Amino acid sequence: MTEYEVETWEVNEVEGDDQVELVITSTDGNRWEYGIPFSRGSGRYTFEEIDVIAMDFGEELAEEVTIKLDALIAKLA
Repeated sequence: MTEYEVETWEVNEVEGDDQVELVITSTDGNRWEYGIPFSRGSGRYTFEEIDVIAMDFGEELAEEVTIKLDALIAKLA
C-alpha cells in the first residue's frame, strides 16, 4: 500500500497539440504527469496507464479520471 494519497489532480487540453494532460499531485509532494494523445477525427484515445493509477490510487480515482478524459476529448474532437 502506498504511503501517500492524491492531493490534487486535473485533466487539461495541451494547446496546439492533439493530446491532453493528466497531472496528479500526492500528499508527499510527488507529481505525475501524463500526455494522452487522441484523434480529433474519431475522439479515440489510449491511456494504458489507467490500470497503474487504479492500483496506486484506487479504482474510484481511475473512474473519475476516465470520465473527465472522455468528456474533455469529446469536447475537443
